[in-house]
Amino acid sequence: MNNHNTTTMKLLFSILFLSFPLWIQAQCRPATAQENAAYERIVKELQRQFTAKTPQGDWKVFGEKHSMGALEVTSEWGGFVHLCTDRYDLIMERADIASARKALIDSMKPATSTLPSLYVHLDTMYTENPQAVAQRAQDTYSISVEMNLGNYRLQDTESARLVQSSQIINVAGAPLALEVLLKPDLKGAAGRQETVILLGGWTTKPIQKGQDTRYQPQFRKGGKLIENLVVTITAPTEIARQVVKGIDWKAIDATLLK
Repeated sequence: MNNHNTTTMKLLFSILFLSFPLWIQAQCRPATAQENAAYERIVKELQRQFTAKTPQGDWKVFGEKHSMGALEVTSEWGGFVHLCTDRYDLIMERADIASARKALIDSMKPATSTLPSLYVHLDTMYTENPQAVAQRAQDTYSISVEMNLGNYRLQDTESARLVQSSQIINVAGAPLALEVLLKPDLKGAAGRQETVILLGGWTTKPIQKGQDTRYQPQFRKGGKLIENLVVTITAPTEIARQVVKGIDWKAIDATLLK
């Protein structure tokens, strides 16, 4: 390749790279009053359920994220990443761990109010000491709720989401629920254990494309308001099953547009 072609290729790549954030931003827009009302109705029910109905033991809210008051939405359901803010995330932590961390913070000099985070992003594999990971899994669990998804990707090779095992479970009020164990990463670090509850209109027969497996929703009302939820509980199976058992899934489903 001559120098002119090389320079042209570099210029085109730079333009595409710089324009990608603008493309992402263009897909999102401020929610309408009707969309805000639909989102807030769902989030308030999620808060009522998940912060009060916890597994056996004493649990506290470690972190919570929602977009009430600052909601942005998109119609790009089929995209690789859910770009906007129509979701809800919650991390719960054992109370004794929270107390121990606070005592450690209080003993630091100089004094600080910054709490060390125990959170590992839901879309990553753990890459730290396997024993520390196993202990953390007993001390914390997370709940991620995505809204109006165009697909639930059980296995997606492009994003290195590879499933070691999965099984369908029965959950009252949900058309589909699964227990999923992801494969270890290339370094041998443990894969995540997920319990996934799909609410709203979903086709329960999976779509296979090569090694990828996904489930598709049915947007009977056009998809402009929230018609489906994908609730992912990242926790050991025994903890996740306690969470699932305590939640009124029919009450959450009732908040969706029918």
